[in-house]
Amino acid sequence: MAHKKTSMLRIVFIFSALFLLAGSVIPFLSRGEEKAIDARNLFEYHCAKCHGLTGEANKRGKALKAPDLCDPGWQNSKTDKEILYSITNGKNKMPAWNERLTPEEIEALARYVRKLSKKQR
Repeated sequence: MAHKKTSMLRIVFIFSALFLLAGSVIPFLSRGEEKAIDARNLFEYHCAKCHGLTGEANKRGKALKAPDLCDPGWQNSKTDKEILYSITNGKNKMPAWNERLTPEEIEALARYVRKLSKKQR
């Protein structure tokens, strides 16, 4: 009976050790992983209220004189730096997003806006 008790204690000890080890290793491994930014989701949540889901200004956006982000003429007239600056600092009635979004999210949005063009640049 003493042998059975000793075996059970060993099993409990091994599982406890494995549980503690897993608890310390898993968070360490996940720290190096960067969470992917879903630019489309950001655009739909923050920008589509005026720019529409596709980037073509909706009724509200047109009233605020928001540009059609899909228009090749608009796309060709703006540099990447200008788009990034507008998202970061705002422009006309568009709010600045630098206090609500991270720099990485703003960069992802700027890249997403470039993808909205009706024609390839």
